[in-house]
Amino acid sequence: MSNDVSLRVKAQRLGGKLSAMVLPNLGAFMGWGILTALGIWLSNDMLKAFISPVLTYLLPLLIAISGGKMIYGEKGAVIGAFTTMGVIIGADISMLLGAMIIAPLSAWLLKKLDAVVEPLIPVGFELLIGNLTVALLGAVIAIIGCVWIAPAITSLSAVFSAGVSTLENNNLLPLTAIFIEPAKVLFLNNAIGQGILTPLGTTQLNEFGKSVLFLLESNPGPGLGILLAYCFFGKGNAKANAYGASIIHFFGGIHEIYFPFILMNPLTVLAAIAGGITGTFLFTLFNVGLVGVSSPGSIVTIMMMASAGDQLLILLAVLASTAVSFLVAAVIVKHSKQNDEDVNKNLKEAAKQMESLKGKKSRISSVFEEKEAVTDFRTVKRIVYVCDAGMGSSAMGASVIAKRLRKAGITDITVEHARVMELPDPKADIIVTHVSLRQVAHEKQPDIKIISIEDYLNAPEYDELVNSIKAARS
Repeated sequence: MSNDVSLRVKAQRLGGKLSAMVLPNLGAFMGWGILTALGIWLSNDMLKAFISPVLTYLLPLLIAISGGKMIYGEKGAVIGAFTTMGVIIGADISMLLGAMIIAPLSAWLLKKLDAVVEPLIPVGFELLIGNLTVALLGAVIAIIGCVWIAPAITSLSAVFSAGVSTLENNNLLPLTAIFIEPAKVLFLNNAIGQGILTPLGTTQLNEFGKSVLFLLESNPGPGLGILLAYCFFGKGNAKANAYGASIIHFFGGIHEIYFPFILMNPLTVLAAIAGGITGTFLFTLFNVGLVGVSSPGSIVTIMMMASAGDQLLILLAVLASTAVSFLVAAVIVKHSKQNDEDVNKNLKEAAKQMESLKGKKSRISSVFEEKEAVTDFRTVKRIVYVCDAGMGSSAMGASVIAKRLRKAGITDITVEHARVMELPDPKADIIVTHVSLRQVAHEKQPDIKIISIEDYLNAPEYDELVNSIKAARS
């Protein structure tokens, strides 16, 4: 594996961890954004009173709780929230980035300390000493966070903000699409959106009350243009699947669904870049922005989070980016010399590319991968569909499987969705995931049956799974 691929895989996994801290709290982010927009639009002092406290305290603490819990359960959540107060007090900007750093770090240190201390605790003193380790370690880290970490993050944020301002002032911000759009196809959207753009965008809120940065990665226009090009000029399964994918992408906000369409014809990434540049250029030209994170990247959530009065201009920019992306992709797709058989084959090859681009094995595994033991489909009670973030594509895939199970008359099997990094799941009988995450899932839980799919909507593996369960029970 090359160093380039290794770095890409590490970035993708880092993005998954960052999203695990932000995504569970999106309801609070959106609620704060709605209150902010209404407060400004209605000039209501009561609503405006929510803006600063929620941004300064609640949102960073929610992220800290999620980050600490991800590392060390409830104890990690407690010390994560406590130490995050240190960076909040030591800074005059929102400490979302500080929470993402100090909460997991403090939870990890507590986990290591407990591993050393717990075997030495006398019987009957477990509760006392257990709480003292949290208190003492938390106090030390909180002070360090207040005195050193908070000023460092403030300075770093100032550098990043200055860089963004330089790009905006020189009309160069649209060129970020050259990096963002191809990176999204490599499943680095979480690393970009949650790790970079969200903290920077939140910092801009303090100064401008909105941020264009929330629109850069979430803009559904470039992907929609490519899917529409396949709807009009595609062939075979690619054309058939593009219709449903367009609706899910634009209104559902699940951008992963169009990635295989780019990978099966890599030149179409130029369409995504052109659409991204167009959208960002118009966002900056119109001076529009969102008042909070738009995730998933649905046109519905974008309109909800748009700053008061910006909705129509944002919609116009999104549609313009769709049109440009469509025009470029239409030329590429229309002049493609692939026949139906080639297109169907390339849909499968696209899945292989996603594996190799992310450092996975270059082959697609069989539908039912043989592990140490063969799954008895008669006893299956719980299926877990995993994806990178544990929300978008996995929620959709779990819904598809659940509906097909019900249609087959099977109602006693629970189908859930989760992050791949949350594995192992001791209660799961079968894990379903996209081929690009198969190896990660296998590394996390090697003793369980893993089903790899290529097409989120119409994977034949769904029917094979249902038929296997139904046949085993008959």
